[in-house]
Amino acid sequence: MKAFFSIIVLFIFTFNAVSQNRNELEKKKANTLKEIAETESILNSVKQNKSESMEMLGLLDKKIVLRNNLISNLSSEITDVDKKIVELEKITESLGSDIKNIKSEYAKMIYLAYLNRQPYNQFMFILSSSDINQAYKRVLYLKQYSEYHHKQIVVINGVQNSLATQIKELESKRKEKYILKTSQEKENRNLKTEMDEKTKLVNSLKQKENVLTKKFKEQNRIAEKLQKEIENIIKAELKAKAHAAEKNSKHVVQKEIVLSNNFRENKGKLPWPADGGVITRGFGEYQHPIYKDVKCQSLGIEITTNSGSNVHAIFDGEVASILYNLGTNYMILITHGNFFTVYQNVVDVKVKKGDKVKINQVIGKIFTDVSSKTSVLRVQIWEEKKNLDPEVWIHRN
Repeated sequence: MKAFFSIIVLFIFTFNAVSQNRNELEKKKANTLKEIAETESILNSVKQNKSESMEMLGLLDKKIVLRNNLISNLSSEITDVDKKIVELEKITESLGSDIKNIKSEYAKMIYLAYLNRQPYNQFMFILSSSDINQAYKRVLYLKQYSEYHHKQIVVINGVQNSLATQIKELESKRKEKYILKTSQEKENRNLKTEMDEKTKLVNSLKQKENVLTKKFKEQNRIAEKLQKEIENIIKAELKAKAHAAEKNSKHVVQKEIVLSNNFRENKGKLPWPADGGVITRGFGEYQHPIYKDVKCQSLGIEITTNSGSNVHAIFDGEVASILYNLGTNYMILITHGNFFTVYQNVVDVKVKKGDKVKINQVIGKIFTDVSSKTSVLRVQIWEEKKNLDPEVWIHRN
């Protein structure tokens, strides 16, 4: 019976470990499904304009990435269920073997009890003792034998109940695997549809190559100009802070240090800088979606969201600069000690230079492009002169 209890303990440990991993997978899947739904909602809104654009392609690309993530997540869930099924099959087989052995032992015991079933036989068994000590031992033996008989019945019932539970759980997991496989097949069909849609959109955009090339070059020119201005503002701010430190303004320096440390400690927990939306352009080098031989560099992230969405400061700080650039609308730069956050493509600005801002405070609205009907916020994070990936700093609830 020790083997039986060891198996149950092992099952409980394995079940808890698998359940914990499964809970994480289900949470991740729920978040991915939520993001897919939001991306699809924004994409459908953009499609109503009936005007194909690079922004539309960005949303479609994002949806494809999320769909692949979902399929991968479902594969992991299926793998986890398969592991559980294997464990349950082993436990069911072992319990079946245990109950067979226990019943065999019990059958022998019942047969012996049948041979000695008459109270007279038991009485003679005691009377035939050689002395009083042996008679006492025989009385104890008969009592223990009776107790063991009852215990075996309890054990058999316990093992049978455990076996029935495991068989039921096994059937449940097989049904669960079928549902997951069905979902995965559905998502694979959705992915194919989206890939076909992307191919069609890319081919259509390629027919507008002259217009796209001209727009691409103009956007790069504006972006490079704006980036130099951002870097110059950051240099000026750092110089001003160094000058304040030289004047031994301990209060100011200490405040800057505290603010910097607080910002750093909140890495991965800073709030989302817009009303909803999804990241359609990540940080770092990427291949141009139309021109396969062109490599581009992103110094921040792009969040595409619905028309009329607000822009939120991601941390307490002070507005260091507000610039207006044709093609990017307003750019707001906020200092947080030795950290800086940049918000581009903003209109209806709610703050001015020198204003103190609080975390989550609305500082403006995201501009909505008239032709593409898209609202894209560009966000950068800097630590002094070092450019950082905003995606690892902010958190989406």
